[in-house]
Amino acid sequence: MPILTGGQVMPGNGIPTSAFTKAGALAANNFAGQCVVGSLAIDTSAGVLYICTATNGTTTATWVTVGSQT
Repeated sequence: MPILTGGQVMPGNGIPTSAFTKAGALAANNFAGQCVVGSLAIDTSAGVLYICTATNGTTTATWVTVGSQT
């Protein structure tokens, strides 16, 4: 059986499963059109993790802080 190496795991909707990154706190609509509900994003300045809780798939995205990292 062949072994696959490298590449990027893609869910059925074609959105990459790796976390988004941004220096600074996320604001409404950051990564809109690129994220799906459940996507993760990391504030690389403060080390805060966010999860997308709502999106229309094109122009809006809602992010909330995961846990008590604030």
